[in-house]
Amino acid sequence: MQTQLLSELPETANFARQVGLTRTIEGVYPISKLARLSEILLSNDGFVTARLEFGQCVGFSCLKGRVSATLSLECQRCLNAMEIEVTGRFKFALVNSEDEFELLPEELEPYLIEGEKQSIIELIEDELLLSLPMVIVHEEACSDYMSKQNRKVKAAIKAEQEALHPFAALKALKGDKAN
Repeated sequence: MQTQLLSELPETANFARQVGLTRTIEGVYPISKLARLSEILLSNDGFVTARLEFGQCVGFSCLKGRVSATLSLECQRCLNAMEIEVTGRFKFALVNSEDEFELLPEELEPYLIEGEKQSIIELIEDELLLSLPMVIVHEEACSDYMSKQNRKVKAAIKAEQEALHPFAALKALKGDKAN
């Protein structure tokens, strides 16, 4: 398998022209240059990878794409750093006015073309922000407190299950007689 180095994404493009050329733009962009996203990150290291495919979809000019990045964020539970892989997919119909929104099938989201060139970078940053999980936490218990809480909850569940067992009353009586 051959490894292909991706070039840096252009910051802008004429989306309508790209559709006419049925062009695919693929590349990387430094996370440190994404101002809005950088505000919530613990580290701006790394790159976002994107693939944008311009063409026709069900009779409309469209842009299909995928963005992904490994981001360093703060766990909302333990407040320590954690890295998560964020991936977003989108499928836009490129429209020239809001009147066209109602004509679009459900599978396409409208993307309003304004001006000669559109920002690839703003589009990518928007998609990454929309793809972030609502609450960012480690998969496992990430602090001593949470580990203790998890053990207490598991013990309580086990005790409740044992109490519901049909012979639990007999076991309790047998325990009382032994004393």
